[in-house]
Amino acid sequence: MNASIKQKKTNQSHPSVVIVGANFAGLKAAVLLPKKFRVTVVDPLPWFEFSPNIHELISGFKTPDALRFSKETAISRAEHSFIPDTAETILPEKQTIITRSGRVLPFDYCILAVGGQANMFNIKGANIHAMPFKSVDQCRVIAQRLEELKKKKKSFSIVIAGGGFEGIEALGEILRRYKNVKGIKIHIVEKQNRLMMDASADIDGELRRICAPYPVEFHTGSAIARVWKHSIDLSDKTKLPAQLTIWTGGAKPPEILFNSNLSSSPDQWVNVNAALQHISYPNIFAAGDAAGLHMPLKKQAYHALDMGKTAAENIIRQHAGKPLKNFKPSAKPMLVSFGDLEAFLIDPRIVVAGPAIGLLKEAVFQLVMTELDPSGLFSKAIHSTERVSNATLKLASATSVSPVSLAKLGKVRIIQKA
Repeated sequence: MNASIKQKKTNQSHPSVVIVGANFAGLKAAVLLPKKFRVTVVDPLPWFEFSPNIHELISGFKTPDALRFSKETAISRAEHSFIPDTAETILPEKQTIITRSGRVLPFDYCILAVGGQANMFNIKGANIHAMPFKSVDQCRVIAQRLEELKKKKKSFSIVIAGGGFEGIEALGEILRRYKNVKGIKIHIVEKQNRLMMDASADIDGELRRICAPYPVEFHTGSAIARVWKHSIDLSDKTKLPAQLTIWTGGAKPPEILFNSNLSSSPDQWVNVNAALQHISYPNIFAAGDAAGLHMPLKKQAYHALDMGKTAAENIIRQHAGKPLKNFKPSAKPMLVSFGDLEAFLIDPRIVVAGPAIGLLKEAVFQLVMTELDPSGLFSKAIHSTERVSNATLKLASATSVSPVSLAKLGKVRIIQKA
């Protein structure tokens, strides 16, 4: 089907928009669409969650309430409708979405912001015995399990599946709270030959140096072959004890995308052009993880926010008969915290480390939550903490970071410079 597909007759004054998914991309799009658009947001979960900081739940540095707020409240504030339900079927030719409860939602325009699901890579036992690491509730359960193991006062072993950004941040929070607990052993399993493959190779050595005094063992170049209740098997025949296995490795598209003819295969995201518009259905857009761009991006929250904004603006432009604008990824750096031991800023031009970088990540968290929180309660709470200075907040909002600006944060170390 080509882009000239005949669209159903629209209400030119008040076109309907259905947004599937209401975290970063979906919520951003919803609050930007004007009241003249009849916007309905469908999402089974009641809470918006700031997923880049969920690792801090493991140590108790953050609480669940600090990381989330009501989606319905935010969407109602924008004078749109929220349906707490799951989109079960998408019929793009009929411009209709059917929910699990049987609701039929016709649309003039649609934004798919469904996000991803934990990818267990069909490894036996992973779905049963490994604990996923994608939501507030999942991380809260992991934190509870760690406390249970600690209280038993017996030796115990933890395996973190994945040595990427999520796995390293999870390790940092475990060390923050448990590094001095007797009998603990932490294993990091990463199938690539080094940690954090998307970052400078120097970070691998830096992390190993930091972890040297602690009960951490790295298994790089090894894949997990099987997950058991209290152990895991590696591809090199090594068996590791595991009273807790934390699964941080990757995300996969939800089945609804391929089943609705919106992607080319079950392991691909929505087929979109540079304007985030579906290549075959011009009234359907995708944002966040769901968008399968020609040049894939690292799945970062700030890209999702920017995509949500682009999708909403392009619906407005398309409805007004104006040309669409291409999505242009911003050049913001990646911030990775490592508990209370270290933090990294990763930019194409420079990689720096230092505890002060952790303040920068906290500032990003505060900026986004203050912007999106509809009640204002979060804004009042963070101002009372005074953990982040105005200068740091200003730096966090910048699209690029210079070494001179970073120096103002305090003592930082250059790990790699272009």
